[in-house]
Amino acid sequence: MLFNELFSRYLEQNESKLNKDLLKELETRANQNAKLLSEEIIKANVLSEEECYINLANFLGIPYRTCQLTELNLDLINKFNREKLIEFECVPFKEDANKIEFLTSNPFRLEEINELKFSVAKSYNYALIIPSQMHNILSYIDNKIQQSQVLDNYVENKTDITEQDADNVTIDAPVIKLCDSLLKEAVSRAASDIHIEPFNEKVRIRYRIDGKLNTMDEVPISMYPAILARFKIMADLNIAERRVPQDGKINLEIDNVKYDFRVSTLPTLYGEKLVIRIYNISYSSENLNALGFSQEEEKLIRDMITRPHGIILLTGPTGSGKSTTLYAFLRNLNKEDTNIITVEDPVENEIAGINQVQVNPKANLTFANALRSILRQDPNIIMIGEIRDEETADIATRAAITGHLVLSSIHTNDAAGVVTRLINMKIPRYLVADSLLAAISQRLVRKLCPKCKKEHITTEAEMKMLNLSEPTTIYEASGCPYCNNTGYFGRTAVFEIMVVDEKVRDIIMNPGFTSEMLNEYIADHMVNLLSNAKKRVLRGETSIEEYEQLEEVIEVKEKVRSDE
Repeated sequence: MLFNELFSRYLEQNESKLNKDLLKELETRANQNAKLLSEEIIKANVLSEEECYINLANFLGIPYRTCQLTELNLDLINKFNREKLIEFECVPFKEDANKIEFLTSNPFRLEEINELKFSVAKSYNYALIIPSQMHNILSYIDNKIQQSQVLDNYVENKTDITEQDADNVTIDAPVIKLCDSLLKEAVSRAASDIHIEPFNEKVRIRYRIDGKLNTMDEVPISMYPAILARFKIMADLNIAERRVPQDGKINLEIDNVKYDFRVSTLPTLYGEKLVIRIYNISYSSENLNALGFSQEEEKLIRDMITRPHGIILLTGPTGSGKSTTLYAFLRNLNKEDTNIITVEDPVENEIAGINQVQVNPKANLTFANALRSILRQDPNIIMIGEIRDEETADIATRAAITGHLVLSSIHTNDAAGVVTRLINMKIPRYLVADSLLAAISQRLVRKLCPKCKKEHITTEAEMKMLNLSEPTTIYEASGCPYCNNTGYFGRTAVFEIMVVDEKVRDIIMNPGFTSEMLNEYIADHMVNLLSNAKKRVLRGETSIEEYEQLEEVIEVKEKVRSDE
């Protein structure tokens, strides 16, 4: 194939990761399979999809683009035939008075894209985008158009809906499409939660993205009973029960990725509020660095989790990523010669090769009861979803000193507070000192958008806040279409790691022990949450506003604790 031969010559001269022999092998394979050389390069993992398409765009002499869903102009897209856009693997991206720029992942269909000039008679320019991103864009467009059609065609019922009517609500095909499209859009936008909230005349739909709630849509209140019933049926909830909160789960596969949607209902003034939390159960990562650990922290953690016995506790508020961190630890420890058993409520992520137990209070399968049985199953490592009571804490700490590595989470304000909480749960101080390997406190901060973050010289107030002696260059949020004009894109964790060394044990065994004594030692000898966040600010990963918010939260909690 002539294209493969010419592209191979270009890569040989311009891409250092590819040598002549490898290119020849890949070119031969592509020709034998009647494929493009770019496809074989990506399949062989020699170059990433983005690296390959940047080279392809340069070779073809057209621009390379990345595109976030928030950058799409749905009004412009609606001027074209949706089926044709999907067939030609393209999407109109920008428009001015004379021309339209199309994004395409298939540069060999440019002539076919020109057929679309019958829809809008302007000159067309083209830019190349990676196929995976184009797939997401086309799925999103299809989804949004379906939503619009459902809402536009829905005939709003102006009469009030009585409780008797709500029991016999009809769930028709448009409502099913709408509910499915809401889940798909939330996934495509990388939302962690969906909030569906009924008010007097409208139902507000909000997605939590990067920790912040964003209003995405509104639907007529008359449509809400059918939407509510649909989600309740999907989550196996009682559709006739509207006076008490309910919890359920939806298992769904979207674009070949498996998701758990945890559904919670809460009776409010205008009806039941729905909150749906999203878990990507296909996601797996053994890379601790991807969680936000620095190289030094990762080395420290790997040393801790490979100890033969002891307990490691993670702490932080709900939604701070504790479960994600625990699962990453388990994946690193999951070996053929190791027996790992977990007890969770609920099991959030299934891991092949690990025995996972789901708590069932109705059958009296509590954390404590499950732990007693687990200890008779010859485990090397035990993961407890959360230590909630004295009995569970007692069994966990005693298991840790009898030859088991125990991983769990517990709710406290900081790492030092873990010791106080265990003591308050009536665990003897000597047992806490002997069993505890480390306590890790974590929080999530928003990451600055890499496309639009701006350099900024620290002011006097900022220097004082960061304890700097001279002005320093940091970065601040700006806002662009890539980050939906928020200035932030994604989140990362900041950590406080308290390693229980001899000095910490001495402090715990001190008859006058207080968590303040531990905090003072951590401040002088270990990296606490604020100093970790400060490093992220100075590296340009997050903003001083995120640091300030974290500082305010910590100061308020410390004040509450001191008042108590």
